[in-house]
This record gives sequence, structure tokens and C-alpha cells, in this order.
Amino acid sequence: MTKYGLYYKGATEIASQHINLIDMPTAEHAEAYFAGVKRLDLERFRKLFVVKEISENQKTLLYGNK
Repeated sequence: MTKYGLYYKGATEIASQHINLIDMPTAEHAEAYFAGVKRLDLERFRKLFVVKEISENQKTLLYGNK
């Protein structure tokens, strides 16, 4: 499984922290999951949010020292 993060679309660098994380097999699964959590259809969801894959080298202190 791959980690995916939910971000506000068009967020500036300061506000580019992910909103939520999930382990899913594909980006499409993650997008559908987050859209369901936000109770939005995919069209509306995509206007407000973007789902990005979280790579291992993007770990911060929030993930620990692994």
C-alpha cells in the first residue's frame, strides 16, 4: 500500500501541510475515500482538494525518526 495525503488545492507553501493521510492501493482509491469523508461528489471535491502520494523522503518529525 502507498500513503496518500489530502491537501487544499492551490495552497501556498506555508499552508501546504497535508490535512489527512491514508494508506490505499491507488490514488483513485484515496481520492474516492477522501471525497466520501468530506461528503462531496468527485467533481466538487477536485475543485477544493488534491490528493498526492507521500514518498518516503517526505517524512517529517510528525512521522518519527524512521
